[in-house]
Amino acid sequence: MRSLLLKYRFTEQISTSQTLQIKRFYKDVKIEMAFGVTDPYRQWLVKLDGKTVKTPSKNELAIPTPQLAQRIADEFSAQAEFINPATMPLMTLARNAVDIEADENMREFMEHSIVSYLERDTVLFREQSHSELYQIQVQKLDPQLKLFNQKFGMHLKANFGLDVEPLKQYDQIRIETILKELNSWQLVCLDSKVENLKSCILAFQIWNNHIDVQEAVKLSRIEEDYQISLNGKIEGHHDFDEETILANVKAAKLFSQLIHIQSITY
Repeated sequence: MRSLLLKYRFTEQISTSQTLQIKRFYKDVKIEMAFGVTDPYRQWLVKLDGKTVKTPSKNELAIPTPQLAQRIADEFSAQAEFINPATMPLMTLARNAVDIEADENMREFMEHSIVSYLERDTVLFREQSHSELYQIQVQKLDPQLKLFNQKFGMHLKANFGLDVEPLKQYDQIRIETILKELNSWQLVCLDSKVENLKSCILAFQIWNNHIDVQEAVKLSRIEEDYQISLNGKIEGHHDFDEETILANVKAAKLFSQLIHIQSITY
């Protein structure tokens, strides 16, 4: 199962170390309305030199709103001599949404991945009691856990050290039900937040506007930031990590907003 999860894990991280040397092969980028389509999530197309962009699975990149289509077109337009997928987070999320919508197995693996993150969620981790880090975690993370449990009717509890308690059957069924209710576009957006924050709970807190992106990133890094305060940080390394996570989560939040926005100006 783990190998299949890796195979179908689509959400690339924004990282300069993963730049693909694909030469820009197009000049003109524009968006067009798709005609004769009744699906509200397949209304707009992005075209490169008149040809519709397709996903890695050869599906048309058909997009729900003109605003999202234009942002993706802007990502293509901004490419220089070589295409850098790391600078195209909205395109990546959109192509993932299209592909998992066309393949139920891909969606199933993504849902399974999100559930597995909840079991070992960053918000549930606690240092052994009586330590300074534990007190910080209680102060910062307990309120988020309480809000999440209240919102979704769950009974999640903190784990101490490496003692990870499996999800109770009720909580597992509840999270699986919530994920099933999301459409493909919402699911890939949530998945990106979960993967970057290592937290299903914080991802949903952003979704419900209980915390902003910056706060969520800070909460996801409590243990690391505590260790940095004791031992110092590697110059450039930790800053880059935080900036990378912040950029990815911001892109996912923007994506979730753009899939619902419509405008008569288009």
